[in-house]
Amino acid sequence: MTAIPTTYRLVFLYIEPVSTLVGAIYAHYLQSKYLTLTHLASAPGNSIPISTSIVLTQLANLYLLLCINEAMVLRATSDLKVWTTFLFGLLVADFGHLYSVRLVGNWVYWQFWNWNAIDWGNVGFVYFVAVTRVFFLLGAGFGKSELRRPKKTR
Repeated sequence: MTAIPTTYRLVFLYIEPVSTLVGAIYAHYLQSKYLTLTHLASAPGNSIPISTSIVLTQLANLYLLLCINEAMVLRATSDLKVWTTFLFGLLVADFGHLYSVRLVGNWVYWQFWNWNAIDWGNVGFVYFVAVTRVFFLLGAGFGKSELRRPKKTR
């Protein structure tokens, strides 16, 4: 088993799960605020359509699933293959998450000075975890011998 560097453990076992838990809380319990922060001009106000509420609760459920899976699966092992597979899947999801906010306008990808709280989560934080995942997948912070250790044969 390879020792996972502390920075990755901190980000993927604590910071990101807490962040996704906060997203789940907002998507389920603070739906009006969530929608207003996502896109004020199209937010329905305090009277949220039932279909929108259902979809937001489903989103909250997926955020909670991500929180639990990341925190628990990665805590259960130091197996580099498991971490790599799991984090690669999340990296693909990061690109999908970034794609999802495109309708707000291209400015959202780079005008950080205009970001509100949800933009920081949807774009800024996703940039941070995506870059951290790329560094992990490239082996940054691991010793060369840890990454090139031959597989054990049975």
